[in-house]
Amino acid sequence: MKRIRKAAAVFIAAVVLLSLFGCAGLSESIKYKNTDGGLALFRYSGIPTVDRLTIPAEKDGKPVVEIMEFAVSSAEYLKTVTIGKNIRKIAQRAFTNCPALEAYKVENGNAWFETDGSGVLYTKGKKALVAYPCARVKLEKDSGGNIIKGAEFDVPPTVTEIRDAAFYLCGNLTKITFPEGLRKIGNYAFMKCENLSNFTFPESLAEIGRDAFSYCDSLTRVTLPENTGIIGDYAFFSLSSSIEKIVVLCPQNKLRAGKDWVPKAKGQVNVEVPVEYR
Repeated sequence: MKRIRKAAAVFIAAVVLLSLFGCAGLSESIKYKNTDGGLALFRYSGIPTVDRLTIPAEKDGKPVVEIMEFAVSSAEYLKTVTIGKNIRKIAQRAFTNCPALEAYKVENGNAWFETDGSGVLYTKGKKALVAYPCARVKLEKDSGGNIIKGAEFDVPPTVTEIRDAAFYLCGNLTKITFPEGLRKIGNYAFMKCENLSNFTFPESLAEIGRDAFSYCDSLTRVTLPENTGIIGDYAFFSLSSSIEKIVVLCPQNKLRAGKDWVPKAKGQVNVEVPVEYR
């Protein structure tokens, strides 16, 4: 086997390195950088005794306005994150790989982000789903290892975009329902959601990002709507996929598909899952 794919390897390596840095100290650490309009949180390092992070409205008299990429990455002990009222920008993958996270909260007065009763983080008005807390519902299995309960989630009807890595590594997620009106699913959005069962894409979906559903090995069927004209590199990649066939309704001459977007057939690392164009 030549590789486990360069793109995923680089992404995961970045997360692991940040996790190692975070474990180096013995106390909780929050670091900021100057940015336009105030401060940006660029690195949080947690400790086992602290399971809540509140991002303040201000630090040293300056407003905290941004959360940078990977800023709260691999924070394994956090159960809740509260977004301060001055946060106006949250970078893609800001909260990657926080396995114990149960809920996001947003302080009153924030004009850019919101949450709901499920603890999911959205842009204001719920146009974009920013981040899903992976431990929102615990995964339960019987004595034989079969799943008897997992997280089921209906994406709100207002959402038109699911941001990068929004559900990354959410092994507890077993069922997702997408709304009509959803147009884009970002890079790594559902990567390694290993227990995610089959779903239906809405007709409105135009773009599926890089690695969006890679290593989702519980999927057995995929149908891409007629309007889905952009498929990123490795979008459904797996080395041993349970998908039996991918049906593409977009005309092949209009489809912009990236490299290795089709997974390898189960038990056949050199054979791709068949793709049927209609």
